[in-house]
Amino acid sequence: MMRDNEKKNKARNYSESYNQFQIISFIGFSKSGKTASIERLISFLHTQNYIILAFKHIHQENFSIDTPGKNTWKYSRAGADVVVSQSPNESAILFNRKIDPLIMIKSIIDLIQSSLKADQTSFDKKVIVILEGFRDIKVKKILCVKNLEEIKSQIEPSIVAIAGSIFSNVSELKNAKTEKFVKFINVLENPEEILKIYGI
Repeated sequence: MMRDNEKKNKARNYSESYNQFQIISFIGFSKSGKTASIERLISFLHTQNYIILAFKHIHQENFSIDTPGKNTWKYSRAGADVVVSQSPNESAILFNRKIDPLIMIKSIIDLIQSSLKADQTSFDKKVIVILEGFRDIKVKKILCVKNLEEIKSQIEPSIVAIAGSIFSNVSELKNAKTEKFVKFINVLENPEEILKIYGI
């Protein structure tokens, strides 16, 4: 029988490209420009006709995605393992347990495929999965920072580019570039450079 640690390592060592999707991962401290960079990248990818999945890791303990007092929250409190809510234009699935994000990615893509087949729509678009804050998943990462010290404290082999709010501080950016880290990318101005880094 495969031990729990072996299962975990196997799941986390998936290639960045699994069948029809590619993972682009962003990490960084709070207020480092992650959200703005990801928002700009999503806007760009949307114009390029990609299917985009965005996953955000929330580090806050006892955080709930649901809204206290709402019906869906009440169902969860009553003991529902999964709560689904739908409006005419949105669908949301809330699992009341932690699930490996890589397993969720594959399941969501399967769900998208099934939905498109039901609508008799061909599934020929490439899927881009954007992760924010998932440091322990073994994929190439974009590090968003405010200054040189944040680079030095977080740089590691999986980092393939530096981005974020450091580009709004000319002196910090100049000092950081003299250190000869990995490539610096201003995602707000050149989101296409991210695709080049990942070979997309």
